Amino acid sequence: MNHFLAPTDLTHAEREAVLNRAIELKALKRPLDRTTLRVGALFFNASLRTRISFEKAAEVIGGTCLTLNTGSDTYKMEMDPEAAMNADTQENIVEAAGVLGRMFDIIGVRSFPTGQAWEIEKTEPILRAFAEHSGVPVVSLEGALHHPCQGLADHLTMKEHFGETKKLKVAMTWAPHPKPLPMAVPNSFALQSALAGCDLTIVRPEGYDLDPEVMASIESESAAAGGSVEVTSNRDLGLEGAKVVYVKSWGRMDHPGQSADASLADWTFGDSAWEMTDQAKVMHCLPVRRNVVISSSILDSDRSIVLDEAENRLWAQAGLLDHISKGVQK
Repeated sequence: MNHFLAPTDLTHAEREAVLNRAIELKALKRPLDRTTLRVGALFFNASLRTRISFEKAAEVIGGTCLTLNTGSDTYKMEMDPEAAMNADTQENIVEAAGVLGRMFDIIGVRSFPTGQAWEIEKTEPILRAFAEHSGVPVVSLEGALHHPCQGLADHLTMKEHFGETKKLKVAMTWAPHPKPLPMAVPNSFALQSALAGCDLTIVRPEGYDLDPEVMASIESESAAAGGSVEVTSNRDLGLEGAKVVYVKSWGRMDHPGQSADASLADWTFGDSAWEMTDQAKVMHCLPVRRNVVISSSILDSDRSIVLDEAENRLWAQAGLLDHISKGVQK
């Protein structure tokens, strides 16, 4: 079963095949002549790019996609298979996943952290329940721990702009935000960069480390791919020489739900920060808070490639769905 819940769920050969297929499909500029693939998407959280890019990706490879929003399009769902459902939930995740698995060949699921302890959240209980009970391949459209489709699109974008990603000097820098955001995107970008063999520097204030298990995976995959990983709180040093800067906000693991201190407001990525780099291309997964996370002067210049990233969500996911669909048997 070809579930895709984390960047490491693809082998190196599979990842290259997916990215190369994405490039082919992007150049083709028309849907494939195939109408048999049935894709479903279940969203527990709001979306703009993720929903439309996943639906269009299914269309590009000649399939169809039907999207459901939990709560408004579905009954309220109970996540515990052992729960006595005598309160306000009408449908258990076991039957919901099973029914959707009978209707679709592939299911995409988007489920953010739900406020439980991090040790529970990081196991991706909702995504893994769908993987267990649906009987079909499940694609993460962002969970608590990873956003692997965004990681693939980021990899594709760097590949398009720089060709060779091995030893490409990449900095992922923390930025302030009014809310303490989840770590799924920074986790996946850092891990995808490691898989791509980049020389990655994670630039963050003290206390904003990624999950230790994720960091161990990043370091292990980086070593295997011939790259390197450094972590620093010195922004000048961390940005120096970078060809790619990925700007992203995330919260502290030791203070969940706590917004960043006002003293960190100067971590907004603007012109002075960009000047520390080697004429870097600036990336962000979107949506982005202008002049809080990244300055308008950066976003409105040719230094920004955020729209390339957004478009590449479509093509990376088309390549991924095409890859997974080859193993679907109905």
